[in-house]
Amino acid sequence: MNILIIDSSHEDREQLKFLLNLGGHFELICVDSISKALKLLGVDGSPDMLSKSYDLIIIDIFMEGGKGIYACEKIKSVPRLRDVPLIAVTDTLSMEHMLMAFEVGVSDYISKPLENKIELIPRVNSALNLKKEMEVRKAREKDLKKMTALLEASNRKLQSANRLLKAMATIDGLTGVANRRYFEMVIRREWKVAVRSKSSLAVLLADIDYFKSFNDINGHQRGDKCLQMFAAALKNSLKRPSDLVARFGGEEFIVLLPETDQPGAEAVAQRMQFLVKEMKVRHEGSKVSSRITFSMGICCLVPDEKSTIECLVAAADKALYQAKNDGRNRYVVCQDDVGPGAP
Repeated sequence: MNILIIDSSHEDREQLKFLLNLGGHFELICVDSISKALKLLGVDGSPDMLSKSYDLIIIDIFMEGGKGIYACEKIKSVPRLRDVPLIAVTDTLSMEHMLMAFEVGVSDYISKPLENKIELIPRVNSALNLKKEMEVRKAREKDLKKMTALLEASNRKLQSANRLLKAMATIDGLTGVANRRYFEMVIRREWKVAVRSKSSLAVLLADIDYFKSFNDINGHQRGDKCLQMFAAALKNSLKRPSDLVARFGGEEFIVLLPETDQPGAEAVAQRMQFLVKEMKVRHEGSKVSSRITFSMGICCLVPDEKSTIECLVAAADKALYQAKNDGRNRYVVCQDDVGPGAP
């Protein structure tokens, strides 16, 4: 245990050394001035001359005309010395002076003269034990902060993994657009909104023309790339956050347009035709074009209690079939009645 004694009186320093040597195995360092003490402690930017850590400082708070109070304040302002206990030795025991000492960080005091001050030892031991307890508590707090940081990091990773799992559950892994499961969830929600608001709901069902031939000629790797480009073109055709494109299966994609009538749906289909044409992907196996094209069926409906989602999608599928029969590379709008009793 390193104890620093700061006292201008040689006699008092020797008396303190004598008493402390009676009480245990302490390493005692003595200085006779405030300036030497502050320099030794590395206060005010001074280098720490002895490179020691101190477990206790005993100081005459009224040495050099009361500068001991100033020294205590300076010592406590240094973070690495903030927890070092200070014991004041003084020949003045007025309440005012004691309050001043406690305000600047003194934890205990011993009155002068020091002869036969046997109580110094238990007070020193008490201060040292308190410092040990504080060090243990700080170590625990540090460990707790470390554990908290680790738990928070683990929690962030878990949340990220959960978001990824949620995304994987709703996004098609190849094309990056929504999957069929997510489409079905969204259309159920939008259907209810449309029923309440009596607004039109449009579904567009698209299928790449002669895609099997494209795969047979170019291989599945290029086929996958083509699907990714096609999905991106459809998605880039949509202007509103509520619009949704999803992979419905194989080379078939479905588009949901809330609050959209037939002219609005056809405008979206035309944008899709333009962007797919701009892909300029060659298709030697196509019977309608030298480049990738698609056929599309469109159905618009103002839902009510008699109509169903299944009827809406089935009508779009029927229109898609008609587009293929009419020569492909086109869209067809369903003109039939949509409902449970429709043919």
